[in-house]
Amino acid sequence: MDMVRSLGVVALLLLAWMLFAHPRTPDAVKPVDWWPAAQGAATAAAYPVLAPPESFAWTATSARVEPQPDGTVVWRAGFYTPSQEYAAVLQRGVFPAQAAGTVQQWVDQETRAGTPGGSVTIGGREWTRAEGEPSPDERRSLVARDGGTVTIVTGSASWAELEQLAASLRPVAG
Repeated sequence: MDMVRSLGVVALLLLAWMLFAHPRTPDAVKPVDWWPAAQGAATAAAYPVLAPPESFAWTATSARVEPQPDGTVVWRAGFYTPSQEYAAVLQRGVFPAQAAGTVQQWVDQETRAGTPGGSVTIGGREWTRAEGEPSPDERRSLVARDGGTVTIVTGSASWAELEQLAASLRPVAG
């Protein structure tokens, strides 16, 4: 009988631990400090790094600088939007002459083979809209090319939210 009681106590403790010790949502958003990555990119990159202002209100979920084998630098930051969708800003460039074919490959990869669907001017820049493969989530992208640098604003966010992110982009001092 003592063994049954002991097992019951262990079961209750295990149940309490499962209910209270773990987050209730497996996709809990973990904020990151993205601004140091933007500043690092501005220092490392040979192009004007664009980012939202440091005080940007959306929750950042990722940020990193990625040196590429061809000598280019990729900078990216992902955000959780007010409508609980994902939006990111990515930049790469200036592409060396020998990497010219890589430009479109990179754009295709980051936009999930986005099909161009018209242009829009945002923040004084010409952006091409692209809709990519919808799996595992919808993928909308805005792509701007400027002097060999490619900037992509992409994610599952609405066009309005992607345009809001694109409109917020400003050069970062390096």
